[in-house]
Amino acid sequence: MVFQKEPETIEQYDLFHLRFSDVLNKFVTPLKQAGVKDTTIKGHLIAVRSYIKMINREKIFRDIDYTNLLNYVLTDKSLKTNDVKHHEAISKEELEELKKFLREKRYKNDINNNFGKKYALLVDFMYKTGIRVNASFHIKWIDFQFVVGNNSERYARLDVIDKGQKLNTKYLRREYYDMLRNLFYRDNDNDFVFDELSQNALREYFKEFSQKINHHLTPHSLRAGAATSLYYQTKDILMVKDFLDHENIATTEKYIHSQKDPSSTGTAILTADYDYSDIDKLSKEQLLMLIHSRPEMESSIYMTARQSKLITR
Repeated sequence: MVFQKEPETIEQYDLFHLRFSDVLNKFVTPLKQAGVKDTTIKGHLIAVRSYIKMINREKIFRDIDYTNLLNYVLTDKSLKTNDVKHHEAISKEELEELKKFLREKRYKNDINNNFGKKYALLVDFMYKTGIRVNASFHIKWIDFQFVVGNNSERYARLDVIDKGQKLNTKYLRREYYDMLRNLFYRDNDNDFVFDELSQNALREYFKEFSQKINHHLTPHSLRAGAATSLYYQTKDILMVKDFLDHENIATTEKYIHSQKDPSSTGTAILTADYDYSDIDKLSKEQLLMLIHSRPEMESSIYMTARQSKLITR
């Protein structure tokens, strides 16, 4: 973009006369104006610097101040290293409202009068798997295989290519897979699961719903909401990282939206002096009421009971 040349046609004259102002005015600024994120621009500059380092190693051009070129000319410290777009998280209550909104909505060419159910199950699927919208619309029935877990239960294993061409694996309970199949399957394993639905239409429905509840939500809000909910149910950041298929926890932390409850802060917990024997004084009804009032407690107790074979179904 700076030289208006292909990399292999760059000459010594070009590098010798390259200035930071050229990089800024002819490369960085135009990309910013086009809406390209700072992290992406930094990535491009890193690639260019790698190319220049190769030229230096191979001694293709002499009489070039490579140190100045790499450290000052091709480096823009004003670019942000963290410009990940903030996505509003959808709450569980909003998710249920959204599904109701989709089920009750009127659709064009809805011959079997089931598009509402299908869109509602689509957003439920995206929430519970954390799969991005584009990848969801590229899932085929042949991407599912059946496996048996350590608890002897059957699961539908889904291998899906998501962002960055990464292969991600999700495990759906067999009952959930059957629900998908009963609603979407049309006798061809090579069909896309959600091929009757429209990705663009889904985005429009999110806009309509956002206006209705006065809360800006997008399909990506499903991932942010699921991550937040899963974390507060399990307090396991590594589980959330795996759920979102992130390579590092720092990225995962950006998805988890803070729920400001003073009693859940580290200092409040560590400075408390609890007498846990008081739990023995609670009645069965009181214990059940407390358990069902906290989703994370319900989840923890239920999973512990299953692992202990106290719950078998």
